[in-house]
Amino acid sequence: MRLAIKEIPDRTLFGSDAPYGDPVLARATVERVTGPGEVRDRVLGGTMAELVGIG
Repeated sequence: MRLAIKEIPDRTLFGSDAPYGDPVLARATVERVTGPGEVRDRVLGGTMAELVGIG
């Protein structure tokens, strides 16, 4: 079975469980279940950048 993220609500932010989790593994997981484009960009920082006014 292959799962994929196709849409993200505007108020969802990516996070990791650092220092207990592995941020590199968390990012790789996001990249695996999203295709290149807006969804991936928003999950990996675009939503936060927009929220704080730097995006």
